[in-house]
Amino acid sequence: AQFMVDILGAAHTHSPYPWPPVEGCVATRWVQFGDDNLQVHFVLAEEFETANFSIAEVDQAMSGFEALESGSFHASMYNSLVLEVDSLDEYLLRLKAQSMPYMLMQTTSKQYVLFMIIPQNAITVQLRSQHLSVEEPISESICTEDFGQMAF
Repeated sequence: AQFMVDILGAAHTHSPYPWPPVEGCVATRWVQFGDDNLQVHFVLAEEFETANFSIAEVDQAMSGFEALESGSFHASMYNSLVLEVDSLDEYLLRLKAQSMPYMLMQTTSKQYVLFMIIPQNAITVQLRSQHLSVEEPISESICTEDFGQMAF
């Protein structure tokens, strides 16, 4: 959840579950983006772990974090939260300030796409914008899809 606050500008919001974690209880952190009522819930439910299932192992198998660190694209990154923003500049600067891996691409319509992974959650976030003024190398490692203008 802290990644969403530090990098994406969300704010912590009330959750009915405890944090920090209490033994035997589901623990959560919730964040909200502005006045849009868009919330993201991060859940820690260790009681579901068994001898054959580990949350940490599933996260490791599904996360594209290490791929981003090496400049590669992981297939799991296609499953992502996609948000359209006015400019990618502030997000790139925040990622760089915290030494977080990311990948910047460009679609054929001159729209830029910034991929990032929320650490220890195997969640990929794509930010899309037509504005980028920070000088950054643009990866051409995969073909990105042009969604056009997204309207809600």
